[in-house]
Amino acid sequence: MFNFSSDFEPEDLPTWLSESELESRWKILSQFAFPNIQTDLSLLLVDDDSIRELNRVRRSKDYSTDVLSFPLSFDLIPWELPPTKKKSFGPILSLGEIVISWDTCKAQAKTIGHSEEDEFFRLFVHGFLHLIGYDHERGEEDEALMKEKEDLCLDLVLGP
Repeated sequence: MFNFSSDFEPEDLPTWLSESELESRWKILSQFAFPNIQTDLSLLLVDDDSIRELNRVRRSKDYSTDVLSFPLSFDLIPWELPPTKKKSFGPILSLGEIVISWDTCKAQAKTIGHSEEDEFFRLFVHGFLHLIGYDHERGEEDEALMKEKEDLCLDLVLGP
């Protein structure tokens, strides 16, 4: 299951930011990471003020950011990507929620010099990896591992 919510009017967003378009990309990533397992993920698109408030309330950090992840499990041990063994999770694996600031996404895309779509999916994949236990803030080795997995997942989501 995939749930997308946005603080923006649909007509103010590009067509690739529709729930159906996002869900199709999520299915590719989900099937790669969790073969033959039904997953549940929530994605929320907000502005800078809203993500700042979430960051302040949930993480005690009073500033806006590009992406936040609120995992329901996998906080300490990252999921192996690609998986080499089958795991059992029950009927549905609920991963948690990813929150992306659309304001910051657009600004970062402009600064970096790539499309808003590329930046959005970079943030989406980054948030997803946090949900399954990857954390670049644990040290250089973990940062390098997360970067490697980001590149792998981005290739899947963005396609050739």
